[in-house]
Parts: sequence; structure tokens; C-alpha cells
Amino acid sequence: MSKEFQPVSLYLTLGKVGVFAFALMSVYQFIKDYLHPNITLSASHMHTVIFTTMLAMTAAFFALRKQQALLTMLVAEANERRVTGEALQKSEEKFRSIVELANEGILQIDRRYRITYVNYTMAGMLGYSVEEMLGRPLTDFLFTEELDKHWSRMMEREQGLGGRYECRLRHRDDSVRWVLVSATAQKDGGGRFVGSFAMYTDTTERKQTEEALQHYTEDLARLHQQLASANREANLYLDILTHDIRNTENVANLYADLLMETLDGDARTYTEKLQRSIRKSIEILGNVSTIRRIHQPSGGHKCMDLDKVIRDESAQFPEGIIHYDAANHRVWADDLLSEVFANLIGNAVKFGGPGVEIAIRTDDEDEFVRVSVEDTGPGVPDDQKREVFHRYEKRRRGVGEGLGLFLVQVLIERYGGAIWAEDRVPGHPEGGAAFRFTLRKVVHDNPGFESGTTRKGAGFANQLKCI
Repeated sequence: MSKEFQPVSLYLTLGKVGVFAFALMSVYQFIKDYLHPNITLSASHMHTVIFTTMLAMTAAFFALRKQQALLTMLVAEANERRVTGEALQKSEEKFRSIVELANEGILQIDRRYRITYVNYTMAGMLGYSVEEMLGRPLTDFLFTEELDKHWSRMMEREQGLGGRYECRLRHRDDSVRWVLVSATAQKDGGGRFVGSFAMYTDTTERKQTEEALQHYTEDLARLHQQLASANREANLYLDILTHDIRNTENVANLYADLLMETLDGDARTYTEKLQRSIRKSIEILGNVSTIRRIHQPSGGHKCMDLDKVIRDESAQFPEGIIHYDAANHRVWADDLLSEVFANLIGNAVKFGGPGVEIAIRTDDEDEFVRVSVEDTGPGVPDDQKREVFHRYEKRRRGVGEGLGLFLVQVLIERYGGAIWAEDRVPGHPEGGAAFRFTLRKVVHDNPGFESGTTRKGAGFANQLKCI
């Protein structure tokens, strides 16, 4: 209601009407006495009644107008309150609907920490109905070990502080429900604590996943320890295989050489076959050792003097069968680069026969050095040029039970290059084989790479530290 129609304003209006009426009556009485001093009492009474009636009718007219306006305003205000009440009721119903159907649990407690409101999600989270939870203390749904933390948090609420934390709630079947809580304190107009309002997000599945992941990580750690132990044991056996047995076979090979010098005929033939088997075994052990070194952690690629590596490996074979034009090239590789040339040259000697000739050439090719190892042996048929690099392929060309060329390919790719087989004389496989491969070249603006990744910013001094 507006101030114009408040009770005090209405009384003031009536007072004004009364004063105005008294003034008019006084003026009327004065004029009547002045103009008609000798008027009779009955005539005076008649005039007074007429004037008073007119005055009363005028006052009644204005009063009725005020009353009509007041009634109109009261009706409008009542309608406004009704509309506002309906809107408020709809808003409350909408809010209640949102709260009741929310994915998060919602719970409210009073100043005595008893539950005054709980939505269906919260009740269902703990396995209860809403009616079963209302009026109960919140501690009924906590584990004993959670109580100390709970009371500490309630002290914070009484001080007006909110909080966000994770805790455990007890399900009806005594199982654990992990929840993320967002709580806020509630106070009355005087600033006194009257309760707390909180939202609960169920994180049980996430916790269970984290615990399962933790157990899985622990299992992996144990498995890693077991694998490390097994790896150490396997390395022990490999050490025995590649060192002690190799030494024994070297001694056997030496005695076979001495024995052949004293034998003739079939006995010498049998001894030569025995020696070939011993050498084959030594070759296999060498490949096993190479594989082991390949799979060991690498210290990264380094600058290697390609000319020195080729000369050192060529010196291991009979003089005169290898033709090499020296060239000053530095490439990115590691200590296993010598195995590439040992396998390729050994392969050519083994399959080329006594009169085989081997040529090694190096050529610049942009950021790479292309190396060719050619021989005058039987060559590689076109349908086998890819297969010779496959593990355990046993065709006309192969080393160490099919591992030699496979290991060469693994090492070249490890250095970032590629290897392939061609005919020494294009179009004539019978004219000999040519194995070509590329290695990354060490240049000033390309400092190379480590473990397959280019190293940025290496200095010139580091590039010259070649082995």
C-alpha cells in the first residue's frame, strides 16, 4: 500500500475535513448573524440544518471518493500480492525440482547438526529414503575415524567459514562412499550460526579406480624387479655363452688347425668339416653378442671416423682382396658401426670363394654419406634382394643362421640411414652383389642426433671429437 493510503495519512485527511467543516460553520454563523440579526430561532435552526446537510453531503462525497480510491488500491495490491505469491510458489517449486533431481547430493543441517533437508540423490547415495534421514544427526552416517575431522569442520562452520574437502560416508550396508563436499555456513539476521548447507559429489568410482591403478602400479613395480632379476640372470648366462664358450671354441679351432696339418685323406676332410662347424658356432656367438649390445641402453650417437672404421675392419681379412679408396668422412653412429662392415665383408668373403674381390666406396649424398660394399661373388637374385635382410632367411646369401644381414639393417636404421641390395653390374645378378647404405654425415650446420633425435646447438668442437 502507498503512503497516501496508510492509516496515519487517512486520519490526517479526516482531521483536515473536520477543521474545514468547523471553519465553514463558523463563517456561516457569522454571516447569518450579520445579515439577519433579527432572524427567528426557528428560521435560524432551519438554515443551520440545511447548511449542515449540504456540508455533510459534500464531506461524504469527498470521503466516498477517498474510500473508492482506497478500495481500488487495496484490490490492486491484493492482486499484486497474489501474483507475486504465485510466481514465488512457482519459483520455489522449480528450485525444489532442480534440487531434488540434481546429480549431486544436497544436505542441510541445523545448529544442533541434525538433518533438516536432504534430496533424493543424497539419500540414494547412502541407501536410505529421505524420510529415514530427516531429523537424524549427521554423525550417524560417518565412520568413527572421521569424527575428529568432522567436529573440526563444524567449528569452522560456526565461525562462518565454508569448506571444500573429501571424506568418507557410511552406506547403509556399512560400505564406504567417498564424496567431495562443498559446504557453506548459514546464519540468521543477527549473525548467529543456524546450520550448514552442503553439496556432495560421489567420487567412489574414481577412488576405486585410483586404488586399482595404485595396485596395478605396485604389481608392475614388483614385475619390473622380477624382470630385472631375470635379466641379470640371463646376462650371466649370456656372459658364459659369449665369453667362456667362445674361448673354448677358439681353443678347439686352434687344435683343429694343428690337427689338419698332420692328417690326410678322409681324416683331413672330417677335420675340415669339424672346423667349419666350430667357426659357424663362433660366428653365431658373435651375432648373439652383437644383438645383446644393440639392445643395451645406448649412450647416444657420436661422431665416428668412417675411414678409420673401414680400414680397421679391412685389416682383419687377407690382404689384397679389399679395394678401398680412402675418403675423409665423419658420420653419426656408435661403436657398433664396425659390426656393419665386419658382417658385409665377411659375407662377401664367405660366399664369394677364394678368388673374390671386394670394393668399398664412399660418396657424398646431401646430408648423408653413401657407402657401397661390392663383391665379385655369386650375387643376389632379384626375388631375394629384400629377403636377405629378413631374420632367419636361408637363401644363397646370409650370415650366422640368417642374422648377419638382419643385424646390419637394424644398425643402419638405428643410425638414421637405409640399406638395400643391388647388382654389382646392373641387370646381371651373376656378376656379383652390391650392398649400399647411407649414414648421416657430420656437418657444421647439422650437428647430428642422439638416439634418433637431432641434437640442437652442438658446438664445432664436439663435431671434431670423432673416433
